[in-house]
Formats: sequence, C-alpha cells, structure tokens
Amino acid sequence: MIDIHILPQKAQNELIDFYQFLVQRYTSGKTKKHTPKHTNAKKAGSFFDQYNIDLTGFKFDRNELYER
Repeated sequence: MIDIHILPQKAQNELIDFYQFLVQRYTSGKTKKHTPKHTNAKKAGSFFDQYNIDLTGFKFDRNELYER
C-alpha cells in the first residue's frame, strides 16, 4: 500500500486526482466514482470535472518530447 501521508499536501492531492482519473478511465461506469473524503480534494475534483477530455489513443512519447 502507498503511504501518501508522508508527502506534502500538494503531492497528495495530485495523487488523489490521478487515482480518480484512472478509476474513471478503467471502470467506465462499472462502479461508482470514488469520492474523496477530504473536503479540498472534493472541491478540486468538482472543479476539474469540467475539464475532462477523452485521452483514448493518446500515447506519451518521452523521446519525441526531448527531440524538440
């Protein structure tokens, strides 16, 4: 298990947001969306929900990034 409590609050929020993204992407309606218990995380989650974009087919190529 990952102990995120040793990280700064900003890093904790980033991990929670990324986890929520992965849950939503890979469950695709199979289960309910995970709702964070932390109030700030709930506010941040609701804020970023309006910016959800479809990333299917997206592939991150680190080598291409460094060529530029």
